[in-house]
Amino acid sequence: MKTSSLRYEYRNEPKNTSAMNSIFICRIIIISLYLAGYSILDAQPGLTAYTDLGENNVSDGLFVKSALLGHLRFGKNSFETGFETNLKSNNHPFLSGYMVSASRYLLTKGSTFEIRGFGTWTRNSEFLRETNWGALVNMRHKRFNIALGTNFRTYAFRKQAIAAYEISKNAISLHETFNVMYSFTCYLKKDDNRWNTRLSLTNFDHFYISQETNAMLCLQGFYKPGSRVSLFAEAWYKSAGAPNLAINYFGFFFRTGMTWNFN
Repeated sequence: MKTSSLRYEYRNEPKNTSAMNSIFICRIIIISLYLAGYSILDAQPGLTAYTDLGENNVSDGLFVKSALLGHLRFGKNSFETGFETNLKSNNHPFLSGYMVSASRYLLTKGSTFEIRGFGTWTRNSEFLRETNWGALVNMRHKRFNIALGTNFRTYAFRKQAIAAYEISKNAISLHETFNVMYSFTCYLKKDDNRWNTRLSLTNFDHFYISQETNAMLCLQGFYKPGSRVSLFAEAWYKSAGAPNLAINYFGFFFRTGMTWNFN
């Protein structure tokens, strides 16, 4: 474990954590609706829905997850929000994740840059939750895409765990700072094709950010039957300790879904 970019600290958990989280999420939704209404004349809304099926070293068999993401693009700006659910899992929470992000696109000769800020809230189990805040810079040039960024992660025990295991107030949460996020992608064809495929090496997904050493491989293929609809299928392989001499298997899952742009 690297020590230069990680800082761990403990703090007291507020007694009204659930109420505070609810108020905070409501504020995000209100702001999102305001932005959507303000920009509706020029906006390009859309939805992405997908389902994951797979297994890993901690899933105790097959898991099935489903996610729904909504995006709103207006001019050079983009706003996205969505949630993830556990359809079949050894983790009890049905609603397992929520995310929100905002992006700004910058066009240069031959390249497209995206600056994105994001926040994710995930419930890893009935006892543990995770919060991530971060920023990414994404560059697309012809058939290559590179994304680099950082995130601040907080693990915290939920009320059930605190009560069941009598966890002291000074050991409820754990913080990591300035974790590195990366993604390197190569496309077979350019953007203007109806079908394409790509291969990515990354350590993050919509609702998941792994440690830098736990890289993931993703092989994706997609097809556009029309100008507004895109169908896709992905195969993900998760490793443990990729830069080490011995690379260990952690998990595999298959994803299929579609993206629908309304206009």
